[in-house]
Amino acid sequence: MSCPRCYRGLRVIGALLMASLLVLLVRCDFATPVEERPFVVEAFFQTGEPLGPVTLRTTRPLDPSDGDTTAPATGAAVTLRLDGQSIPYRASADQPGRYVPETEMSVPPRVDFSLTARWRGQTGAADGRTPPPIAIETAQVDVPDEPVQAILVDSLRRDSLDIPAEQGYIYPIEVSVTWSADVAETDADSTYWIRAQLQPYTTFSSRVVDFFLQPEEVFRERTVKRDGPRRRWTGVYAVPVEGASDPPPRHRVRVSLIRSGPAYAAFAASRDDPDLREPIFNVRGAVGIAAAVALDSVRIDVASSGTALESEGPSFRRSK
Repeated sequence: MSCPRCYRGLRVIGALLMASLLVLLVRCDFATPVEERPFVVEAFFQTGEPLGPVTLRTTRPLDPSDGDTTAPATGAAVTLRLDGQSIPYRASADQPGRYVPETEMSVPPRVDFSLTARWRGQTGAADGRTPPPIAIETAQVDVPDEPVQAILVDSLRRDSLDIPAEQGYIYPIEVSVTWSADVAETDADSTYWIRAQLQPYTTFSSRVVDFFLQPEEVFRERTVKRDGPRRRWTGVYAVPVEGASDPPPRHRVRVSLIRSGPAYAAFAASRDDPDLREPIFNVRGAVGIAAAVALDSVRIDVASSGTALESEGPSFRRSK
């Protein structure tokens, strides 16, 4: 006959052994050598432009004494397959961790690509498709006649109610940008996404104000309503002034449209997500992003209130 007291003792001993095993496994996981940690891949291929570099970095322990958590990953083997052609990359002579293509060529639109990076027994891989080019056709800037009052907050500290803030005035400036609506490429089955950005050339940062404005957005291209042969997106940014009667300061704004596949869209949309420790990556076997994009941007001079600048002209310049 079995002894109930002995049975309970065996259960306790088994539980202690299992707990010890779990602690050992956790400690072994935390003690993983740096060489076995994943490496980081970063690569962007722009339609119509020469092949860009591929950057590889290693990861270090969470709290290194020097405060840096990455280092160049040297000695890797990097290969890009683009539209059926295999393109090897070589290490840059002057920038460790940077790899450049051995073949000079421009990135064609609407072709498949796959990137493979091998480093110290680890392999990182990503694939996708290059998007068709995108071109901004018009960009219209509307500046209100007078500013509005706003609460300007320089920073937010979640662990304190002492939030530094002050009242001020801002000009909320609306920008509408249009681009060609290519039905063949943006129909109901399209997988293309757009990242639209407004970047004023002025020093201004307010997380509360930015929350109510929309200087940047990532969206599925086919969800944007067509305006004849074009698609249109409208965003809003702000510039501050000291008083209610002050005119808006003269400044420039850079308007950008980036067309991509879902991998880059997820990465761009998650970069500033406070609920995520890191962006959404697409590299398998490692971490990082390797994506193809199409980009166009313009710079616009904004001079005074009540103005509406549109299309080509002295105040509408292509950005380099």
